[in-house]
Amino acid sequence: MKRLVGALAALLAAWALVVPAASWAAGPVAATGGGRGTVDGVHAFSDFGFSVMRSTDGFVAGHFNCLMAGSSQFPGFTLMAVRGQVTHATMGAGSASFDGVGMFLAPGVFDKSAATFHVEVTAGGPGVGTLHLTLLTPMFFDLPVEHVLHGQISIH
Repeated sequence: MKRLVGALAALLAAWALVVPAASWAAGPVAATGGGRGTVDGVHAFSDFGFSVMRSTDGFVAGHFNCLMAGSSQFPGFTLMAVRGQVTHATMGAGSASFDGVGMFLAPGVFDKSAATFHVEVTAGGPGVGTLHLTLLTPMFFDLPVEHVLHGQISIH
């Protein structure tokens, strides 16, 4: 009985050492964020929100929404929205990138078109976190990198 208890204790100790290491090796499994972004550090550029999850088997699910309306100062647009489902993601310590399919709206330019997009984010709150949106279709449109003005981006 003593041997069995000793063997069980050794097995549990070894398991405790392996499980945290395996979890750490897998890296972050979620990127979430929301708030307002700015390109000049003062004025709002977009309102954004996203939640991206990666399961242990690598399956990715999530959503992304970015809206520029009213408070944004972007030449050529009075309203622009990109939203959709996330289809692929890569997450690292403090940063993530993801791709998705959805909808692009820019009245007078594209009145609701199917779209694909790429987003890169870095973790942090105001002045630290960043969001970079690139519209891939229906046209290539690389928006400027935004810093979080209000809100938070987390990668965990």
